[in-house]
Amino acid sequence: MTMLYRILLMQILLLDAEAFLSSCHTSSARRTGTAYSYGSHGYPLYFQAKSKSEDVSPQPTYMMHDVDDITCREVSIDVDTVGPVTILEATAESQEVLVDAALALDDEEEVVGGPPHLQLDVGDPYGSVLWPAASAVANHLMKSNNEDRNRHTLLELGTGTGLVAISAAIAGYKTVIATDYESVPLRLLEYSASKLNGVDTDLTSRITTSKLDICDFGVPLPDADIVVAADIMYEPKTGRATAHRAVEALRRGSRVVIGCSPGRPGRPAFLEELRELIPGIEAKFDDAEGTTCSGPRHELICGKDSASISEKPKMLLVALMDLSPDCVPAASST
Repeated sequence: MTMLYRILLMQILLLDAEAFLSSCHTSSARRTGTAYSYGSHGYPLYFQAKSKSEDVSPQPTYMMHDVDDITCREVSIDVDTVGPVTILEATAESQEVLVDAALALDDEEEVVGGPPHLQLDVGDPYGSVLWPAASAVANHLMKSNNEDRNRHTLLELGTGTGLVAISAAIAGYKTVIATDYESVPLRLLEYSASKLNGVDTDLTSRITTSKLDICDFGVPLPDADIVVAADIMYEPKTGRATAHRAVEALRRGSRVVIGCSPGRPGRPAFLEELRELIPGIEAKFDDAEGTTCSGPRHELICGKDSASISEKPKMLLVALMDLSPDCVPAASST
């Protein structure tokens, strides 16, 4: 069963089931028409959503890009001490193709109508859009460790669109290792890092991308001074895996920073597993300011009533944990 199916089941349990299923069945009928102007790979496109109803005011125009046949829009987020950081999100149409690919992967069916680049590795379309904890983790990192950045390596787990990784590279971290278990978000991150954050800036000299499944404990984490993760605990399985990876990093001397938006089902499992792996550890989540996300979201990626999205970006309290290796009791350090 793919992650998409597992999370849908949890959404049905956590939300009003009848309303959720109704939104799933009618999402295609409610979609507005969309006009695109296409260009060759590597050149910006422009997008304007046009309502089928004439009495609705026009939507904003966004700078668009085509990345291996994935149509994306630019999103710019202000990060403390860094300034605007630009990442890419898949458009509504590309999100729909990715969702179809996830469902087809679970049913072992071939995706019809989508290019090969839009196939998914494990059935997770969530990394194609931005989530609130990324801004909270990026801001938290920028407020600390200023003097040592040029000597430190930062590893991000489940990088998604790459806001944290790109912010760290701009801020001067010596090396940034951005990992995900899906190829699609890594390609979007690579494009953003090479083309969108400064006319003369190519951040790919500092950012390395790599596929990594945090649930595959047979593959160790790459060496890093700091290990970060933002919004990867979408289910209890990934919450427990995040705890194992946090302990792995702490025991080898790495600092660990984890951000989690409201309502993530994996957070309780993370805390339970962390305290079982390291009895007596002093670890708790504190509130940190993140930013809600705006723009199109497929309803099977983010439900319309989710606290993570809003018509315009606004402040959202995100759970954040910052652990140093000395938080591990001496008896549990080996």
